[in-house]
Amino acid sequence: MSTAVIAIANQKGGVGKTTTAINLAACLTVHRKSVLLVDLDPQANATSGLGVEKVPGQSLYRALLGEAPAESFIRPTDYKRLDLIPSELDLAGAEVEIAQTDNYLHRLRNALEPVAAQGQYDFIFVDCPPSLGILTMNALTAAHSLLIPLQCEYYALEGLSVIVDLVRKLKGTGTNPALEIEGIVMTMYDGRTNLSQAV
Repeated sequence: MSTAVIAIANQKGGVGKTTTAINLAACLTVHRKSVLLVDLDPQANATSGLGVEKVPGQSLYRALLGEAPAESFIRPTDYKRLDLIPSELDLAGAEVEIAQTDNYLHRLRNALEPVAAQGQYDFIFVDCPPSLGILTMNALTAAHSLLIPLQCEYYALEGLSVIVDLVRKLKGTGTNPALEIEGIVMTMYDGRTNLSQAV
């Protein structure tokens, strides 16, 4: 089986992207799958959530600029079969620098392709920042599919149409013609409310 690259994204913050990424990755390792979690969010919540220290210079920043291989940033976690490429605040600066490079939407794909080609991982999950900026666009260009965490509330549905439209555009322009929506993960569901049931 080839490595599946799955972006976990939603431009809205606080919808459970990182919680979904960490728990899904951990559950798959229980089923004897090897997983690499890439923390692409400068807030680095997936990094701290897995108990890995945020260290300046240890994010994908230099790999995105083509200055170092992505493999050199892979760190083990306390969980067997689960590795991490951590994030740190400096990754926020990468958006500006990447935008000035050639093929700026393909930077993450180029960085991750050698990692995926080794066949060491069954899954590579990319935990995206809460925006549709350069980093998230890179994740969607690099991914085979997109998993969308969606809060069970009305305004979340409005945001859903934005990201679905973006997927259509990335496919239609040839930026990532194979990109599919893996699914929607309903988060913060409260079965006692009519709104949660309706969403």
